[in-house]
Amino acid sequence: MESISLDLHSIGAVKLGNFVLSSGMRSPVYLDLRIVPSHPEVFRKIVSLSVQALKNLDFDIVCGIATGGLPLSSVIAYLMEKPLIYFRRSEKEHGTMKRIEGEVKKGANVIVVDDVATTGGSILEAVKALREQGAVVRKAFVVVDRGQGARKNLMAEDVELISITTLKKVLLELREAGAISGVEEVIKELE
Repeated sequence: MESISLDLHSIGAVKLGNFVLSSGMRSPVYLDLRIVPSHPEVFRKIVSLSVQALKNLDFDIVCGIATGGLPLSSVIAYLMEKPLIYFRRSEKEHGTMKRIEGEVKKGANVIVVDDVATTGGSILEAVKALREQGAVVRKAFVVVDRGQGARKNLMAEDVELISITTLKKVLLELREAGAISGVEEVIKELE
């Protein structure tokens, strides 16, 4: 599969520093994929690679995770001519007060889409909510798997994680290209 590492770096999506991730983990690397849709050429490439990765899979509905997974899941659903639903991590405090927006038919095969997976916590929350509504969820898709437990945690719930790339691969490719340095410790932690 074609690499997106240099593309992500060129738009400033790979940030080095000291960050707290949505999982609560601290990390010297942050992947800000929320900026990708602001860069049509990179977004188009990621959408194309995503559709390529998913085209032979059997699923009825695409479920995006708010907010990071919404732009990508919307375009995937549109291009693959599948219904789109989305999951929010907290219930609305008005209206229908739902966590899942859109129609979930009992027995429907749903693929969950997010931008990045760390521990898989957000994806697992969506899987649980979808299964409670009678959906079948066996696969999840992300652009980048950080390699910090998501794959294992999802497999424990019988969900396969599919990704375009991993954080380790992104860092190795950027280091090899001379785009970043000083990430050796992070790479070792991901091994």
